[in-house]
Amino acid sequence: MAPSKGRDRLIVGIDFGTTFSGCALAYSGDPESADEIQVVKNWPGSNGITSDKVPSEIIYETTPPTSGIKRSWDGEAINNTKIRWGLEIKPDETRLRCLKLRLDPKQKLPDYVSEDELCKELKKSGKTAEEAISDYLTELYRRAKEALVKRFTPDMVSSTIIEVVLTVPAVWTDAAKDATLRAAEKAGMGPELYMISEPEAAAIYALKSMGQKQKLLKVGDNFIVCDAGGGTILYSYEIRSLSPLRLQESATGTGALCGGIFLNMRFRNLVESRMGAEAFKDLCERKPKCMNVALNEFENYVKRNFDPLSSQSTYDANNFNIPFPGAPDNAAMGIDSGFFILSTAEVGEIFRPLITSVIDLVERQRITLAAHDKTAKGVALVGGFGESHFLYKSLKQRFADEDPPPTYTRTTDVPQPESEGPRFIVMQPENSWTAVVRGAVLSNLEDKLVLSRKARRHYGIVCNSFWNALKHSRSVRYVDNLTQEIMARDQMSWHVKVGQDMPTRSPITLPFELKWEWENGIPDSYTIKIMVSDEKVAPQEFKLAAGVHELCTLDANLRKVPRRSFRKKTKNGNVYRQLDFEIGMQIDSGGLVFDLRVNGIVYGTVKATYE
Repeated sequence: MAPSKGRDRLIVGIDFGTTFSGCALAYSGDPESADEIQVVKNWPGSNGITSDKVPSEIIYETTPPTSGIKRSWDGEAINNTKIRWGLEIKPDETRLRCLKLRLDPKQKLPDYVSEDELCKELKKSGKTAEEAISDYLTELYRRAKEALVKRFTPDMVSSTIIEVVLTVPAVWTDAAKDATLRAAEKAGMGPELYMISEPEAAAIYALKSMGQKQKLLKVGDNFIVCDAGGGTILYSYEIRSLSPLRLQESATGTGALCGGIFLNMRFRNLVESRMGAEAFKDLCERKPKCMNVALNEFENYVKRNFDPLSSQSTYDANNFNIPFPGAPDNAAMGIDSGFFILSTAEVGEIFRPLITSVIDLVERQRITLAAHDKTAKGVALVGGFGESHFLYKSLKQRFADEDPPPTYTRTTDVPQPESEGPRFIVMQPENSWTAVVRGAVLSNLEDKLVLSRKARRHYGIVCNSFWNALKHSRSVRYVDNLTQEIMARDQMSWHVKVGQDMPTRSPITLPFELKWEWENGIPDSYTIKIMVSDEKVAPQEFKLAAGVHELCTLDANLRKVPRRSFRKKTKNGNVYRQLDFEIGMQIDSGGLVFDLRVNGIVYGTVKATYE
């Protein structure tokens, strides 16, 4: 669906993050540049302290009625549950968090979140993960509309189209993206609801802001965008046009578990190793506020401001004093007057493995571009970890400085270039922590900012083909009961392959030739299964063990198709009906879109039901 044209609209961007500092909210009255976007900084429960993000956490608080059980007109008990979310939750309270990861079974919860505890809290609340996410998004959207009313007027907000752009991780399955969309729709964010992948939104903001302010972009340049948020994802884009900005994905993305959330986990592990496992567990159980406050300080101050004199071997003698309320003084543990004391060297060791992993990812992406005869002009850092001075300096020293780059360990499965390659630019755009949500708003300014994307997997259908003794095994041979032709069943027809350029302005079409017995009449619908494979080479026969699995089921409504399109056919004395049609499949940034086509005419969208 294309965004509305003209200036009679308001745009809301939502970056629904995973971690405790993860959710960002931005809005604008149809901005013309990145400067016009407003990021919400005031949140319920913040006590006047501003923050670009709010915790993605929620609590269901059931309060007993003061005068008996209240019931509705039909006699049902009224649920007396109050929702508290974000900064309204106290540090020592048990809350539902990292719920976003429950939408994609492939994603693992971080070490500090117990799967059993999360399931227990969901059961206690009587909610599924999707319902709890919908409740959280309802509160978030309410806050967005409050901000719009304050910035504009109640009359304008009530009479103006509000478009909502929700970001989703690029690595998520299509089923997880669909679940996110359903949760947002239940939260009242329709009908103008759109989705965009997080790295694409970050790329739009980073490249648009750099093009406006730094004049760094030229048509034909290729830039790597490193979205170092909870994890780290890298994508490469080629500049196809500057005014208006048009991008083309120039290499398939790469990623690894080396984002900001893993810095927090390494900090937590360091505290535990200092204190000892038993003492640490006892403190967290008795005074959970203590570790939450420490993590918050590490997240908002240490992670962003750590900037040692040297990123190689020596560090300055400064210390970081991190609030650790409630912990008794212990010189051996480095706890003094309610502060956990970390040396610069200790913080450096928290960072170093993750810095090395990001360097490795950038090198991988540069090699991937080179394999496509493209040269990276630079890398732009965005995301929470992307604001790190240390990460910026380390990447600059490795890739941008004129001096020979420092030695570092590459993984053995990465092909090594014959030379180090040209130096390139390392950039840290302003507002990199909120680049994703700002890019979400910018993405709806005009249709198709990104002209093409790379397919992440193979997409196809199971079909029957004419049997070939040299190609097919006898186990798949059968005789078609309508045409009496010898066929081969369970053959794969792949219409999209990994790494294929997918234009955003036109769909890929999947052709179908369906036959029905004449006496059965014309059907109202037909069910289609879309199959996918993540193998490097997609198999030619349908075998689940061979890496092929069902992505979704499409229910194509045939009632709108003209009856004349169902042609009468005769083969080997048998009379039957045949319909030739196509399913249009478009890989949008936030998910898949399907439609039904007959003779080039579109007969509506097709709803996908995901496994």
